[in-house]
Amino acid sequence: MREEYLVALVMFAVLIIGQIVTKNEKKWAAVFLLLASVAGSLAAGMGIRFREIVEGPFGFLDAALSVCAGALFTGLLYRCGFMEKLLDRILRVRGDFLRALCLLLFIGMPGMFSGLASLSVLTTGKLAGEKMKAQGIADGKIAVTVIGGAFFGMMLPPNCLPAIIASNGAGSVLPTPYVGFFMPLLVLTLPCLLLFTLLNRKTLSLLREEGKAEKLPVLPLTVFILVWAALLVEGLLTSYVYIGGNTLVFFIASLLLVFAGGGVSAAVDSLYDAVIPVALMFALGSFIEVSSMTGVRGIYSLLTLPQTTGGQTTAVMLVLMAISIALGFVLSVPIPAFLVTYAVFPIGWLANPVIVTGISVAAGIAYLAAVRGGLFTETARTLQLKDAKWGESLKPLLLPVLLMLVLAVIMVLYGDPLDFLIM
Repeated sequence: MREEYLVALVMFAVLIIGQIVTKNEKKWAAVFLLLASVAGSLAAGMGIRFREIVEGPFGFLDAALSVCAGALFTGLLYRCGFMEKLLDRILRVRGDFLRALCLLLFIGMPGMFSGLASLSVLTTGKLAGEKMKAQGIADGKIAVTVIGGAFFGMMLPPNCLPAIIASNGAGSVLPTPYVGFFMPLLVLTLPCLLLFTLLNRKTLSLLREEGKAEKLPVLPLTVFILVWAALLVEGLLTSYVYIGGNTLVFFIASLLLVFAGGGVSAAVDSLYDAVIPVALMFALGSFIEVSSMTGVRGIYSLLTLPQTTGGQTTAVMLVLMAISIALGFVLSVPIPAFLVTYAVFPIGWLANPVIVTGISVAAGIAYLAAVRGGLFTETARTLQLKDAKWGESLKPLLLPVLLMLVLAVIMVLYGDPLDFLIM
């Protein structure tokens, strides 16, 4: 057996054992990714290579700053009471479909800003879930609503953690910048969100309020509107207008909220919500870097490069996407996240954000479909939904997610002709 195969087996064995022992608990995933990186380095006879283990996370640094800035801004809006008042307004929208759509966008908004579905569950999802509980709505229907909003929020622009992770693999050893994903993510996710809303509008519109809503505070509302305007301008008109990126927008907006009375402690609490996902992202960077250092990535290249002509490159990507989704059911996110970076690898420096967006869907669905340690587990635990069942909660998402998968495959197959979506 070649040494590289042994190293790969050791790394995956450590990670799989860790996932099984901890029952896919997300808080332990980063720890076992790091342990697997160290084990791979030792198995290759290189000792504990601190350089690669530390260097790997730097590939995600720029994106992590945007994720943290989005989480900071979202958390401040949540902790200053703005989100609660905004939900009160949304629940008075007339029309089942429109109210349901607004509710899903509200729940998904933290995921859009930060790329983290878990942040949606912890903030807007918690607000909506508690209101639904207070109105006597069944746990299963609460789970459907919060999981749907959080998942589609994670996949919508401007930030999408699965796409951020996939884009890291597109640049060979060095990461490709997370740029040009706004329109591809919007085209991918918006039709699926609308289909989910249409099919489940009765369940999604159960939550409602009557009477007159409270006024929204002026400064947070103004900052909120300006942030959305800046994100849309930069996302849709990047070729013509550049205003410094999401990180700058979220950071300036967060400073305004802090000085307006949000408080430093609220800012710290908001950043804490992003600690575990960002730690997982950094640990994944170490895992990827060690796999490159020890020759695992070289063996993968040796096996796939003969297949990188014609449609065979696409076949390699689609196969790894399928494996990632299948593994997601039993092992949740870490291995699928690693595999999507390898799925992108055959297209190397010529990576097209449309193709990368399609590939990233595999990691998103893996997180959604995980029986343990995925989005259902997090939602049920956070909202204490004891009567919610995994299958019943995900069944209403089946058709929209299948549509997303079809669109993802189209993006992988026809990424180059669709490059007009890259702004």
